[in-house]
Amino acid sequence: MSSRYDIDKLNRLENIKKNLFKLPTEEVLERVKTKADYYIYQGKCEDEEAAKDDKALLGQSWETKDNTAYEPTQDIRNKIKPLLKKQARFMFGKEPTIVIKADDPKKDKEECENLRKFLDDVFEKNNFWTNTKKAFLESTIKKRVLLRAEVIKGQPIKLKYEKIEDFFYKEIGNILMEVSFFEEDLNNVYINKDDEKKYYIHKYNYGKNGEVLYTKLTYEGGNTDPSEIEGPADTGLIKIPCWLIKNGGELNSKYGESDIEDLKDAQDQYNRRNSDLADALKFQLFGAEAVIDGDEEDVNNFTVSPGAVHAVKTRDDVSDNRQAVIQRLEYNLGSADVVNSYLDRAEKDMRDALDMPNIKDLNNIPSAKAMKYLYNDLIVRCEEKWNDWEPVLKDVVNLIMEYGLTCYTNYNKNWNNIKFTLDFKHNYPLPSDEEDKKKVAMEEVQANVRSVVSYIQEYSDSEDPQEEFNTIVEEKRILAEAEADSFNKALKSEGTEENNDNEDDEDKKKNFIEDDK
Repeated sequence: MSSRYDIDKLNRLENIKKNLFKLPTEEVLERVKTKADYYIYQGKCEDEEAAKDDKALLGQSWETKDNTAYEPTQDIRNKIKPLLKKQARFMFGKEPTIVIKADDPKKDKEECENLRKFLDDVFEKNNFWTNTKKAFLESTIKKRVLLRAEVIKGQPIKLKYEKIEDFFYKEIGNILMEVSFFEEDLNNVYINKDDEKKYYIHKYNYGKNGEVLYTKLTYEGGNTDPSEIEGPADTGLIKIPCWLIKNGGELNSKYGESDIEDLKDAQDQYNRRNSDLADALKFQLFGAEAVIDGDEEDVNNFTVSPGAVHAVKTRDDVSDNRQAVIQRLEYNLGSADVVNSYLDRAEKDMRDALDMPNIKDLNNIPSAKAMKYLYNDLIVRCEEKWNDWEPVLKDVVNLIMEYGLTCYTNYNKNWNNIKFTLDFKHNYPLPSDEEDKKKVAMEEVQANVRSVVSYIQEYSDSEDPQEEFNTIVEEKRILAEAEADSFNKALKSEGTEENNDNEDDEDKKKNFIEDDK
């Protein structure tokens, strides 16, 4: 749970970024919405006092305005967070496969495979796919993320994602014309006073002749004017090394869209009805006591606890010799089933909004094919989101190849002369009939319509399928030779025994003849 100190610290840093970026009013208002969506994702309000001043901090909680003699329950059951996490795992839980198909396989197939291995290594050293999964989740909540590359001569290319709070941009027709991102000085962790801390703004923009310029601005002492400016300097790059990824970018929305938007109403209703049910249990499960003609003071002094004994005298103004009576009123929760049905519907609405299959539908599934059918809508949804991500990933590959010789000693310059098609295989974590697939693939190998190398590439963890195939061939050759040697030895042995038997027969025949004489 975040403390009030942590929240105040984040708010101060938020204001610093806003001032240094010199955000326009429209962008400020948009980020307020983004902040509210983030706390809705997080669930229950962590600091109710802070939320009185900043409503975005309420999250899924709500302000109680009912004039009641008790404090209404707020039973928050966060369904949004696990659903969005499941979507992110489905999208990037299994890293996609880079596919490089040579236009001339006979000539360039091997080099394409070497290039693929090189790219895999670059992504792995950047922990790229793990960070991409996190960035994707971030984008489904906050609408946008920024991917940037650090290209420095003689150094490996670094790929980093920036949260919306840490960058600002200007674009024309979805083309980035200027990008700025925020950096806090590492030594700030040792400084308590905000006016003694140091911050940086890194900026890329195009010059008059289309060159890519880089500027570093240093800010100190809480000032919004830079204390030091480095640049602008020509980077030598042909385009700004940054990519803005908008969630739902195919809709051409200026800011993208948040997946929270389609979930929060159903989540709110779920929380409120669940809280109502909790209050109903609280007040109805144990019944209530009604007092007739009882003294008001005695009634007000009743002890509310299990097994409590109440003594009450009759009111003084009661006539007709009536006596005070205490009656027990029992309630039933006949409406509980209706509430539970409503909760189930609200949860279903949230799953439907993300095209997420119901776990109950996964029971008694006869085959993986049938199970895959249940995930069809989610697959289609993720394929749409790939429309936002795949062009960026291809652009990143092109950048790595463009500056491969500049940044890597092991980059093969011949790779830039290969004509190929680049693609990404989307590896969704679907339950599948793996053994059936392997069986079909092996039948294709045996029917000579599929190579052994392609089988190894798809169904093994080998880094070099060709080398693995060569090893298998060599092992089969050694086994065949060993079997042939054993067979020849057996034949030779049988021949020797047969000769020995023939010699024994001849000896016996000679002895028989001599004896007969």
